[in-house]
Order: sequence, then structure tokens, then C-alpha cells
Amino acid sequence: MLAQSQGYKVNFNVTSSGYVTIYISGICKSNTVILHYGIENGPQQSWTEIFNKEMIWDGNNFTATIGPFNNGTWIAWVFYDNTTGQWINYDCHPFWNWNLEVNPQNVGQTYATVLSNGSILITTIGRAPDKLFIHYGLSTGPQTGLPWSDITCEKMQYNPLWGNYSIIIGPFERGQWVQWVYHDQTLNEWIHNTSCTNFYIQDVYSPIFIINSTYNRYVYVEGEEATISIYLNNEYNRVIQTSFCLLINSASHTYIVNLNPGINMVNLTFNTNCIPQGIYYPTLKIYYNNSLCRISQLPALYVLNTTGKEPLSFVLVWNMHQPLYIAPNGTWEQPWVWLHTGQDFYWNGQLVGSYELQAMLINQFNVAVTIDFTPVLLYQWETILHEKNASFTSNFGVNVTHDLLAVNYTLNLFKKLVREGKVDVLTVPFYHPLQPLLLEDGYWSDVETQILMGKNMTKTVFGVCANGTWTPEMAFCNALIGLYNESNISYTILDCEAFLPYVTIVNGTINPDEPFVVENNLGQTIYVLFRNTTLSNEFGFKFFSQSPQLTARELIQQLAQIYMAHPGGVVTVALDGENPLIFNPTTGPADLYAIYSSLSQCQGKWFITQTAYDAIKTHKPTAVITNLPVNSWDLNLDYWNNGCPGKIEIWRNLSLAREYLVAYTVALGKELSPEVPLLFNDTPNSTNLLYSLWNYLYIAEGSDWTWQTGAPAHGPAWFKEQALLYTSIIINTVKSQFSKINIECIIEGFNGVVIIINNGLQYKITLNVVANNGTYCVCKTVKLYPGINVVPLEGISGKIEVCLYSPVTSGDVGDVIIPINHHGFLIQKTTVEQGLCCIKVDKVEYNTQPKFILLPLILSVAIIAVIFVEKGMKEI
Repeated sequence: MLAQSQGYKVNFNVTSSGYVTIYISGICKSNTVILHYGIENGPQQSWTEIFNKEMIWDGNNFTATIGPFNNGTWIAWVFYDNTTGQWINYDCHPFWNWNLEVNPQNVGQTYATVLSNGSILITTIGRAPDKLFIHYGLSTGPQTGLPWSDITCEKMQYNPLWGNYSIIIGPFERGQWVQWVYHDQTLNEWIHNTSCTNFYIQDVYSPIFIINSTYNRYVYVEGEEATISIYLNNEYNRVIQTSFCLLINSASHTYIVNLNPGINMVNLTFNTNCIPQGIYYPTLKIYYNNSLCRISQLPALYVLNTTGKEPLSFVLVWNMHQPLYIAPNGTWEQPWVWLHTGQDFYWNGQLVGSYELQAMLINQFNVAVTIDFTPVLLYQWETILHEKNASFTSNFGVNVTHDLLAVNYTLNLFKKLVREGKVDVLTVPFYHPLQPLLLEDGYWSDVETQILMGKNMTKTVFGVCANGTWTPEMAFCNALIGLYNESNISYTILDCEAFLPYVTIVNGTINPDEPFVVENNLGQTIYVLFRNTTLSNEFGFKFFSQSPQLTARELIQQLAQIYMAHPGGVVTVALDGENPLIFNPTTGPADLYAIYSSLSQCQGKWFITQTAYDAIKTHKPTAVITNLPVNSWDLNLDYWNNGCPGKIEIWRNLSLAREYLVAYTVALGKELSPEVPLLFNDTPNSTNLLYSLWNYLYIAEGSDWTWQTGAPAHGPAWFKEQALLYTSIIINTVKSQFSKINIECIIEGFNGVVIIINNGLQYKITLNVVANNGTYCVCKTVKLYPGINVVPLEGISGKIEVCLYSPVTSGDVGDVIIPINHHGFLIQKTTVEQGLCCIKVDKVEYNTQPKFILLPLILSVAIIAVIFVEKGMKEI
């Protein structure tokens, strides 16, 4: 089973218990290779579950064992060379997979057809990867038991693209009967038909054969006139008169057709008046000289009855997202916002980006679309428009002038579409954080602030106060309902398969193609549209990598099937808006055009496009549900937090950075998790140091860093480095600030001690000053003004330890790395014996030495302090 090029060779084996071991050779043994695999409903269909596993070098191949899988399960896989960043697909074709039915239960299921030259194409289901042979011969009829002649045994080839075995035998004389059985040489088993008879076919072929056939519409409403165009080849070297018989349901239509030699196009028109709603596969019979010379099944015919029925609402939701690609110093570390706006591919001779093309096509067609532009994407677009001289860490190929114009054009066009009501804008928590994990760590105020900052950015750019949100990665937990309520968020989009099977129904009945009311245990509610998982996956993994005509037909016909089952409902498709185009730059633009064109042309009697807001407004929810699980579109949160060392490091540094930043903020007496005012000409900084540090923290909370780091994504190392860069700056900056606060001197008197503290910051701070002599402890909360401060503590003497704490609480901090106690977060610790001196100073990692230039002033203050200490510890 070769990949056909580039020297890769792929094999596999399957155990009776359902384990599958997969091998690939042709890759350097020092590389890291990932097996990317999933479960599917059939070959080359959408993956319903997705997994990644690192492969092991066994001396000859990279290998991985997966499973066990139930018998009859379809699985598919490709490979990712993490060292070279290269995907390895079947036949080196993008989005082609290796496909396998594990221990199929329908072994021997056969499809056979006579080709135009008299050969026979036979495909069958076998127990891959067994050696399967076909044992065949010529007979006088179809009955088992007739004598065979010209008996032959040939090995069949396994086709990894479709997960079946195939062979072409012949050619044979016209009218010849051929019988066969299969032999699984690996198991030494003979495979007959289900009735224990032989397989058979009569070699009937004709010089007239059909090339292709298409309808003039993808779907018909009862009563509409339909036309099917049939392309066929007449290999008679003359004009012939034929009779075409078209059989649909119980009706037949007859046409007399003259066929010229060679290629012909024949249009057959019929009325759908007498065809009830349904999906039909018409049969075409072609007669010549009163003899049947060709019989063929035509493509599916879709007929709908719309009488007294409301149209289906189709809600298309695009998630437009890019993480922050700018370093703290304002340099662009990656080019993707620029390139994906202006430089992805050529469309009608014009160099455009994915975002730009989306805006152009929505503007061109009569469609309503829902889009969330993540505020971090809007932030970067505005930065491009406002910064005077963009700097890059590398030559990324960015055409600054071209892309600047593209960003301006794209943003203004989307603003126009929003004003016209063609685009409903959802907001997003600013940096696209994975909210359930932040809430689990106790960072509630950060989540709420990111939601509010996101709404503010959406309003700043588009002038709308969005009341719907894209929940990042559809990662949801019931706790978000309250936060959404507090932020005036009334609806969101979630994945059907990830949530609906597990909810509790408060009242009503579950119909996935309707809005839902989701309620928490406090009675707070939001509306949710659950995306159609299967159709959304078709958009994500299929529709943008095939012919535009096929994409348009499959989309409209799948909507028709939903309409047949549930007219008047709401079907929601939701996915990333740029990825299908980015991953398929050759086919993707034409496919997007076909999607919008077909939606625009076909909507009317039986379906309409609506925004998410309009669909919720016009459709009454069928159920109130609660107890949604903590989940995401990926059916768990493992992609972001699975114990991978790199992910652990990111989360640990985030907790540490937040702990330092909270301690610093509380000491300053400022608000935790502030809404940060942002400067588009100084991204990613704000108007002061504290705001900038909080913005850095929000950046580090983005979901992309952990998504890309380690298994299973194995993305570029830059993503991890970017997260650690921002958290490290927070930690180091706060340490530097705290190092400017020093215990310069401790003076012991008759009634206690006086602490001389130098606040080297330019603003006052509040700290807990704690003295402990091992027997008892004295604590005092003090405000320290810039410069020298005198803090008297009564009732303590002897060898004492003096500590400075930021007065934070565990509720302020959430998940912690450095333990805090009831005094707060430790900044500095000093141990002193009796007398007027500092014996030992523990700077708690802040290594700044006492400033001896201050000694004269300190000694003067100390003499005054001693007098006051002896007179009764009056504060000075």
C-alpha cells in the first residue's frame, strides 16, 4: 500500500480483537511522526472523533497501535511529520486518507459493473489487510453448480482510499456469464454470496454508454418542471434513432432521440406534479432496434412538498480568529493577520486574502451570515491601520502597502455588511481564552473582563453592542451562563454532539434543529443554537477540497433532507471561517463562491438564510435544558490540558504570573482584572505599566498557546515561546517593582520595635508588616508613601523576624504556585537580634542591596524614632 510518491510505504495489520497497528517507512528515523486518525461513518466521510498518537521507530518503520475498535468500525488516518511540518496523505493528495473497516461484518459485499470495452470492474469488502483472491470462470448462466471454463485465480488490490478490494477482469464476449467466489488466503476461507451461492454477472455492454448526467436544479419543489442533461458517447459510426425510457417512482417517460456519432448531450424534461416528496434514483433505459442496449441509474432526484410548511432556516456562523502575533516590544512575530487578509490566493486576477474574499462574496450574494471577529483579530487589524512603521522579526513576504489597503478595504466592507443586516456580529472574550479552564483555576474576574473587553472592541470597530457571543472552542460550562447574563450576552453557539446527548431536560422535547433555552441552577438562562456537527464537519473537511459543483449540490441536497424531516426548523453550521480557505488555497475560493451562490439562488420556498439573532427571534425554543457537561467541539478539553509537559509549563507560568500580578495590584490598591484601555499605535501596551501587565496576562490566557504546544497538535515551538514570553515579563517586572521596597533598619525600644522601610516606588502602596519572635506575632496594615517610612510595632522584642506581605487573599489569587498565608503574599523577610541594626535580610528573590546613600537620612530618622519608641511608640 504505497503512497504512490515521495518514497513512503504504508502498511497495517488488524487483530481479531480490533487493534490496528499502522506502519510507515520512508521518513528519517530521527524525526517525530504523529499518527492523526479518526472514526468515520464510511470511507472518506467526516471524522466524528479525532485522535493523535506519536509513532515509534521500530528499526524499519514508524509504528503505532490504536484501538481496540468494534467490528465494523470505519477508521481513517494520515501522518504528520512534526520535524518537517509536513502532512502525509494517501497518494500525496490533500485531504485523502487511508481508510479501513475494522473486521467488517459484511465481508463479500460486492459491486460489479461492465465497462465499455467488455471488461468487468469488481469491488468487494474484505478483511483488510488479508490477501484476497478472486476465483472466477465462464459459465452458461447465473445458477450455482453450472460448469465453469477458463477458470482463473487472481489477487485483488486493496484500495486505501475507499477501504475495499478491487480488480478488473476480462474483457469478455458480449453476453458472456461470469461467476466467481473469493478466497481469503490469510484465513484460508472461501467467501460466497449471502445465500451461499456464487457471485455472477452477465457481460452486457453497448457502443452507447453514459458519461455523465446532471439536473438543472439540485432540488425541485412539487410541480416544477425538471430537466436532466445526459452526456453520452455513441460509438456507432453513424446517426442512430434510439428510444429513451426514464423511470421515476411508478411513472415512465419515453423520448425518441437521434444520436450523432461521438459525444452527445440529451436533455430530458419532465414534470414533478405526480412525484411525491422524497429522494428518487431514476432509471434510464436506452433501446436501439427494439433491443435494450443500455440501462443506467441516474443521480438522486430530490423533490419537496412545501404546501403549508414553513421554510428551513439556515444559519451559517464563521469564527474569524487569529492569536496575537505581536511581541511585547511591538514587533510582528508572525505574518498571518497580514497575509490572510491580503495575500492568500488570486481571485479573478486579484491577489486577496481569506478574510477579504469572505467579505467580497457575502457582499456579492443574497445571503445572511453570522460572523464573530475575535477582538484580538480586530485589535491587530486596527494596529495595522494605526501604526506608522510596522517592524517584523523576519522577512515574511508581507507586502505592507498591499496588505494595509486590504485590511482597510476588508474592515470597511464588513462594516457596510453589518449596517445592511447581512452580517450579524458576535462578540468573543478578547483573546479567545478557554473559559472553563480559567474558571476552574479561580480566574473568574479575568474571564468576565475578557468578555467585557471583547464587547467593547466589537462596539468600537462595528458600532454595535453585540448580545451574542462565540464561545471559544465551543468550550462551555454552566458557570458561563451567569457571566454571560452579567455581560448582557443572550445567546451563543455550541456543538450538538458534544452537549445534547448529555443534558437534562427541564421541559419540552429535544430537536437539534431548533433554538434551546439553557438554564443554570440559579434559574439564569441563555439561548443556544447547537450546530449540526455532521454538516459543519463537511464544511470543515470536505466542501473546500472538491469540485465547486459537487460542493454546491451536496450542501443544498443535505439541507433538503433536513427539510423533509423537519420543515420550519433551524439548521446551524459553525466553524472557523479562514481555515478551509487557508488549507485549500487551490480549490477553496471557488468552493466558497459555490456555497454562497447556491445558497443565494436556491433559498425561497423551502429554505432561507438567517443570522443567528434572527433565527432565535423568529423561532420559539422547543426545550429548556440544564446540566450541560464541561466540553468542547473536540468532545473534551484534552487539546488544551492533557498533561503534556509543554502545556503544563504554560499553565504553571500563567498561574505564577497571575499570582505576582495580583499581589502587585493589591499592594497598589488597584482593581483586580481591570478593563484595559488599549492603544492601537502601541500594541500590546496600555496607558500605564499596571494596565500593560494585565493586558499581557490576558494575552497569555489565550487558547492558541496550549492548543499548539505538544501533543496532539505538535504545532510550532513559537506558540509556547510566545506564552512564556508574556508571563515571564509579568513575573520579572513585578519582582523588579517589589525589589524597590526595602526594610532599611529595625530599631528596638522598651515597648517594641520601629521598622524603617524605604518605598522606592513613585506611588503609595499598602502592605501587611508582620513581626514574629517565635512566641507571638504582631501584624499591622500600613500605607507606605514614596521614600522613607517609619512603622512602629508595639509589644514585641528579642530576636524577631519581620516580613512584608501584599495583603492578598486566596480568593483574589485563585490557583497558586507560591503558597500564600492569611497575611498575604510574601515580599520581603528580615531577621534581627536586639539592637539598632539589620542582622539578616531575605529579599525573597529580590536581590537589590540596601541603598547606603540613604544611611545618613535613615540614621537621623532612627534617632528620632528611638525617642518616640521610649516615650510610648507614637507613630511618626
